[in-house]
Order: sequence, then structure tokens, then C-alpha cells
Amino acid sequence: MVFTSPPDPNNGTAIVDFMVRTWKGEAPATDGFTTVTDTFTIRGTYCVPKNVKAKDTLEVLIHGITYNKTMWQGMGFGDQYDWHKYANSRGYATLALDRLGHGENPQYPDPLNVVQPQMHVEIMREIMTAARDKKSPVNVLGRGFKKVVFVGHSYGSFLGVALAEQYPTVADALVLTGFSNYLDFDAVINAKWVSAATHDPTRWAGVPQGYVVMGEAAERVVFYDGNYDHAMPAVDFQFEDTLTVGEIGALSAILGPAPSYNGPVLVPTPVQDVFFCEEPLAQCEYHLNATRSSFPNASDYDFFAPDNTGHDLTLHYTAQDTFRRVHEWLDAKL
Repeated sequence: MVFTSPPDPNNGTAIVDFMVRTWKGEAPATDGFTTVTDTFTIRGTYCVPKNVKAKDTLEVLIHGITYNKTMWQGMGFGDQYDWHKYANSRGYATLALDRLGHGENPQYPDPLNVVQPQMHVEIMREIMTAARDKKSPVNVLGRGFKKVVFVGHSYGSFLGVALAEQYPTVADALVLTGFSNYLDFDAVINAKWVSAATHDPTRWAGVPQGYVVMGEAAERVVFYDGNYDHAMPAVDFQFEDTLTVGEIGALSAILGPAPSYNGPVLVPTPVQDVFFCEEPLAQCEYHLNATRSSFPNASDYDFFAPDNTGHDLTLHYTAQDTFRRVHEWLDAKL
């Protein structure tokens, strides 16, 4: 997406203002689209089953904003939060990716004009397609997989819906956590966003101003509710990742339903998710049931709502139950 009046790339205040106004629904004026061609290094954590019968299925895990691939391992808080370990115990291989510009990826491309949602969709398509073909030069896993499952969290789930609509055969199933058609982003819109390089010049030295972070530790609590380890948000803040101005500015270009997709869809979203659900349980389930309208041709559409759980459902005490229900569903559908 090409923006008509982009913010000054060296003005952190203007960048945050542009991002927040877009988040509030003031869509920026655009001059259409341009093609970006480049070569990127994408890092991931690849885990395979041990001591169990392995399935010929790979789960590709895509993180949300201000996170990276480490969220799927529980940020060091133990195996009870580790998606990889649970999935592997059920016979599924897993590949958690750092989205372009995030995590351990070595490149920080233009945060407004390159690190946009459509670029993420194209990269995911390349990797997930290659995962089926051992001979693909993109495939570094040493084998191919018969089936590939997309697992997204929050912003990652938005990307999964776009992927399913644009490339409906890439994923054999969609698991969209922390997601629904009900949206309330006030809690993050009102956060004190700041350019990462300004916030922590040691960690983010040389990173363009358009990579931003939440500036206060207390703000991380918004991702938690109900039953969770109260030491988690402080660690979450210490290791938070970035959000780019382009990831929000160009989000409207990929939002929408996925009528082209005809595989199974599962939406696990917590009752206390301040962004995508509402209490009580019945109201949350109403929103999750209404979300099936985005997948009119899905072979199956299912959902569940963990209670006493906030937005980051894999980082709560209910994580093991969430893992179990997701993988029971995958066993049934695949």
C-alpha cells in the first residue's frame, strides 16, 4: 500500500500519531499499491515429536503484535505454556516463525512501506507451500509434510484469514486464537506507544523509528486476566517485541471474510479477551458464533472460549486445557 501523506520516518511522534489515528478508524489516504521484491531471512523454531507416533502434519505458528516466536514456548515459564511440547506429544511437528522485522530476523526493512500485512501473507505462503515439498530451496526442514496447519494468534490470526482467502489451498486447517469479528482495540490504542530505538536505544540501536513498542510495563497487563502467573506481565514487558507503523497503516487492505476457503476452522478466544470477546461466557460465545459468517464455505467451523483467561490464552493457567482442545479438534478434522 502506498500512502499519500506518510509520516516523517525520522519523527517518532508523527509515526505514533499516524498509527493511532489509523487504529481509530481514520484510514489514511492511499495512492494504490506497488510491488516490493526482495530476499528476506526468516527465522523459526522447528520442533518434532519424540517417542510417539509422528503425524505427517506440520503446524505453522504465527505470533501477534509486540511478540515474536518465543510466545509459543511460554517465555521461560515452564512446559505448561509450551505449545511445541504439547503438539509434539500428540505427534504434530511445529514451526513457529518470527514475522519479517521481528524476533531474531536479521533485517529491519522499511517499517511503513515494506513490513505490511500483505508482505507477511506472501512470506507465509512461500514457507507453507515449501513445507510440503522436500525439494523446495525454501524448505530447510529436511523433509516435506502431507498436511500443513496454520495457527495464528491475534494479529497473526488476521493474517491467517487473509492467507486463506487469497491462497485457499495453502492450509489444511485454520486455528485462529485470540480472534473474532468483534473488535475493541481501545486498550492498545490508548497505550503509550514509542519508537523502539527511543525506548531502549541499547537493544534497538539502529532500528528505524517506525518500529514501535508499548512504553510502560503496566500496559502489558492488558493481555492477561483471570487466572495467570502475575510475574508473567513484567517478563512480557522486558522481552516485548515491536509493531511497525505499516502493519497497522495497511491492515485494512487484508481485512475481510474468507469465502474462498473450504477447509475446517477453529476459533479459540477467551471470555476475558478485552479485544475480541465480552463477558459473560454466553456473550463471548455469541461473538464467536457470529464469526462463522467470515467462513461461509468452511467444511467445519468450531469455537471455544476458555474462562478466567485473558487475550494471551497460551500464557494462562488454562493453557494446557486449550492445547488439549485444539489438538483433539485437529485429530478429528485431519
